[in-house]
Formats: sequence, C-alpha cells, structure tokens
Amino acid sequence: MSRSRTERLVNLVICLLSTRRYLTAAQIAATVPGYEHDPEDVKEHDAFQRKFERDKAELRALGVPLETGTASVFDSEPGYRIAHRDYALPPILLEPDEAAAVGVAARLWRHAGMAAAASSSDLKLRAGGVEV
Repeated sequence: MSRSRTERLVNLVICLLSTRRYLTAAQIAATVPGYEHDPEDVKEHDAFQRKFERDKAELRALGVPLETGTASVFDSEPGYRIAHRDYALPPILLEPDEAAAVGVAARLWRHAGMAAAASSSDLKLRAGGVEV
C-alpha cells in the first residue's frame, strides 16, 4: 500500500471517529486530504467515488466497523461514521506473572538500545491500567 493511500485511510478513520453524526461522501471529500476534487468535473467526481469505494472496502477488510446511515429522515444521501464503542480495543487483561514478564522485557529492551519502543509499550500498558 502506498504511503499516500495509507495516510488517506488513516485520515479517513480519524475523520469518521471524530464525528457522532453521519458524514456524506461530499463532506468527507471536503475534509479528508487525498479526496480533493472538483465535484462539477464528471471524471474527477467519478474517480473520487471509485477511490472512496475502494477505501471503504479496504477499511472493512481490515476490520474497521464503518456504519452507514443518515443524519435525519430528510437526508437522501447515505453518510458514514465509526462508533467509538465498536472500534475501541478491549481492556488489556494480564495475569500478574504476564505483567511481570512484560515489565522485565521492557527493562531489557531499555538496555538493549530499544529504549523508545520499551518506554512506549510500558506507557501504553500503564495507560490501560496494567501494573508492570
């Protein structure tokens, strides 16, 4: 996957996680970098539609729970969003011996030149409520 496509997909996920209401394809195109196009230009608009459909399919294949719906009964165009409750990871539940093993590994990595990775994983576990 190209860097620009990866960035566009990440930006699309961030956009859809950042809203509670459904966003139409036009609203997404105006918000997410990589979807810029002239809606009056038929070729550009068709290219956007194909790109957006591919990106939605890719996110669904990756397990991202895209919701489709409308903001109100008066909307004819479908919108999209990602509900936090469906996207969030479950709590990290480690047994005391598992948490101890992770803590030892983090300390070893710190001394083996992988301090940044060790600190990051240690911080994430602590943020998840795991004592290491």
